[in-house]
Amino acid sequence: PAVGIMWAASMLLLWSGGALLGAAAVGHAPACDGGVCQEGSQQEGQDGSAMLQVGAQGAPLHTQTNRSAGPEAVQQEFAAALMQMMGQTQHAKSYQDPSFCLGTVVRPLEPAQSAVLVKDGLVPQYRGWWNMPIQQSPDVLSELKKRLDPVPWRQRPWGEVPDMRAGLAKDIIPIMFEATKVSGVFEKMPKKMRSIYWMRGNGVPEELTILHYGQWFPEQKQMIVPVAPFTWAWPGGRPRNAPFGGAMHSQDSTAGLAAASPMINGGVVFSYNYSTCEGRYCRRDLPTNDDMAFAYMQTGSLGNMMQATDLGLLASVISRGAILPGILSGAFTLEEMPGSEDGSLWKRTCYWGPDRCASTEFGSYDLTKIVDEHGEPMQPHYDEFIKYMGEVPLMVWAGWADEQAKKDVADRIEAFVQKGTLPEFGSYDLTKIVDEHGETVQPHYDEFIEYMGEVPLMVWA
Repeated sequence: PAVGIMWAASMLLLWSGGALLGAAAVGHAPACDGGVCQEGSQQEGQDGSAMLQVGAQGAPLHTQTNRSAGPEAVQQEFAAALMQMMGQTQHAKSYQDPSFCLGTVVRPLEPAQSAVLVKDGLVPQYRGWWNMPIQQSPDVLSELKKRLDPVPWRQRPWGEVPDMRAGLAKDIIPIMFEATKVSGVFEKMPKKMRSIYWMRGNGVPEELTILHYGQWFPEQKQMIVPVAPFTWAWPGGRPRNAPFGGAMHSQDSTAGLAAASPMINGGVVFSYNYSTCEGRYCRRDLPTNDDMAFAYMQTGSLGNMMQATDLGLLASVISRGAILPGILSGAFTLEEMPGSEDGSLWKRTCYWGPDRCASTEFGSYDLTKIVDEHGEPMQPHYDEFIKYMGEVPLMVWAGWADEQAKKDVADRIEAFVQKGTLPEFGSYDLTKIVDEHGETVQPHYDEFIEYMGEVPLMVWA
């Protein structure tokens, strides 16, 4: 199972173009993925942004196209940073002692930092949205998603299509907060992390996240947060002032959905190990005993608590093969910044380097609170985010079609992580209705005629 899971994670990572973990990758998304676009429909926001138009409540969305992708100079800048790191890799194989690292020391992937939680019997080996001890209320999720517009999507690796919804920023924000403020969970999470955060300056097409639907283990100073319904928001277009010229964004929902898919279907779980300040951005005016000024972040695919995802794979993806897999490592952290009030501003760093020493920074952004623990706007960041999004809608994962669909997906994930196999789904009976002479085969022929009724069949002629 471990081999299968890592293979699946690698494929998801490569397929997504690095969107899975929020590195500031750059590239060009196609204008239409064939399953969402509507030919000939174009609209530009009043602020000049490209977007996915929000239709009438309950009506499907239609994609809009009007702008080309961002400048190639952004990709060149990132490639240059990666190639600079290449000069350090000739000694990577012999590099052993991380105590001499002048950057961020990359922590072991196996066992992952969250493995101690498994060892202590606090969590199972795999923790995701499907087996959280306290689940989000299906009734609440059902009512909330009615207030948003459905987003057409055909991704169904687990046999069911994730229910994606969209709306304007001002409408999405309170819905995200209500859906994730779960009694028995919210009040046990660290007070300073109860909020909706704007990933300000993130070049990847993802805008908002919440960190208060998860589990907090104060003795181990670890917080785990699974990707779950309404915990993440992706753009349905390109905001006018998107980072890096919007090079990683698309003119419609394509890039946002591409970023969402590996996170949802990959069952991603985040772990944060808090400590006193260990980074360059941390507040130096904080008390020396503040043991939540810094957090080292790891992720696991399909909720894996024992083995973390290798962030170094992103370097190969982003450089388009210029850097071979296994050459570089990556380290992501949270560092509470000067001016932060009770966790209102964090630097979410991205460091890269050979072996276990990540000393080159690229792709970092500011994790910025836009609402407080009561769901009230925090100024000026709330208004700044609303202005930034303009008329471009946000997309959220709103769960599944119904509780049975959710159970089916949960069962398939559990079967895969436990046995390395998927239970059968999608099988059917291939049944003759005429013989080799074209004569009807009964009773199947009549059963098929009755089954179709007055519904016509279409053929390629």
